[in-house]
Amino acid sequence: MKITGITIALLVFTLIYTMPTPIQMTGQGKAALAVFAMAFVLWVTQAIPTYASSLVAIVALVFTGGWDQASTLAVFGQDVIWLMLSAFIITAGMEKSGFANRLALFIVSKFGTTAKKALIALGVVNLLLAFVVPSTTARAAMLLPICLMILKVYKAEPGVSNFGKQLMIQEIHFNNISTSGILTATAPQILAVGYILSMAGQDVTWGQWFAASMPIAILTLIASFVIGQLLFKSEVTTPPTTDLDHGQMSLKEQYKALGKISANEIKALVIFFLTVFLWATDGKHLELFGFQISLVMVAVFSAALFFLPYIGILSWKESNIPWDLMIFSCGAYAVGLALDASGAASFLLNSIFERFDLEALSPFALYMIIMFIASFSHLVFTSKNVRVVILLPAIILLANSLGINPVALALPACFTICDSITLPPHCKPNLIFYSSGYFTVKDQFVYGMLVLFAKWLILGVAYFTWFRVVGIV
Repeated sequence: MKITGITIALLVFTLIYTMPTPIQMTGQGKAALAVFAMAFVLWVTQAIPTYASSLVAIVALVFTGGWDQASTLAVFGQDVIWLMLSAFIITAGMEKSGFANRLALFIVSKFGTTAKKALIALGVVNLLLAFVVPSTTARAAMLLPICLMILKVYKAEPGVSNFGKQLMIQEIHFNNISTSGILTATAPQILAVGYILSMAGQDVTWGQWFAASMPIAILTLIASFVIGQLLFKSEVTTPPTTDLDHGQMSLKEQYKALGKISANEIKALVIFFLTVFLWATDGKHLELFGFQISLVMVAVFSAALFFLPYIGILSWKESNIPWDLMIFSCGAYAVGLALDASGAASFLLNSIFERFDLEALSPFALYMIIMFIASFSHLVFTSKNVRVVILLPAIILLANSLGINPVALALPACFTICDSITLPPHCKPNLIFYSSGYFTVKDQFVYGMLVLFAKWLILGVAYFTWFRVVGIV
């Protein structure tokens, strides 16, 4: 696979880089696309370590003119990189304090006495958090230490355990897909509703969005759970014991043996709840404090608190930052941003639209094509906002030109905004969970593609059923 992966990566790069530059695509865009395709093959085949492929991609972007050196190297200063750095520190602090272990033992002893129950319990927690924490990234950073401690209870080994792979990737799915059911759970969805109001003249309320989208989200999450069970058959059914009842008692005894909460746990808990409070009240900072605190600055502030004398509990050596994963994230994010900046992503999307004779299609065929493009367009866009800005106006204008109710196409397309679940650099939660080391790029890609295909079919069924009930179609 190493030899084959490198050969295919070089071949794909050469073919794209040396082909004639298409009309409406710049030379920079072609170079960025060539580097992205090469990196994609290297990530999926694992032909070389991911951090090495990212360094190669960074160099290739600059050497080929896919992106300038200043912009490429400046990716290390992107908010997602600092957010990951802070998430590692917060996780280390929660683990050292012992509170993450206490919470993990509580969840497992009460709700996760089997591997399936643990997966369901964490999924439900993720879904419920979407109602009160309006950020997929914040929820990922909150849940990562809890997931890691639960996997320790089950003695799941990173990179080996199928249970670990399923749990971590499923958390990505529950994080992103549950968001699609709640309008206010992420800003790009609010932006999308704004386009529908301004361009189609129809106002979509929170309740209308919830009624239409949440059933789709829940069915997709069920599909994700089933696919995960088939794709990564768990090597454990209960925490490592031979007897379920004994295992339950053992976990309860372990939980009771922790005793009263310690001073370090209290410190970690205060910092954690302060972080959650600041993330949950994101839209009210001006009212509360007179200034706005960004999601990233909240994370950096919390990370800093863990190092402060008397307040924190960590030393720098205890932060356990995996720099190899940080390097991978930088390279992967740089490649994705270069696709956006060079215009290559927009070119690819427009090319797909132009290949179909849309006027000759039936309304349902048109709907299914639009849903497919909307969902899988995240493969070339790293920003949900960019996808909204490019996709929504095009879909609304297309619907108007064909005499179709624009909401019938635009609103279901909005339900795919958070479908960025197939590769680590496609959104920040992906990178946060990928940092755990429990799954590979290939694992996430295969699992994510199967789940999104299932969601596409669910959206197809909804066209004739649920969407008619709620009045979209």
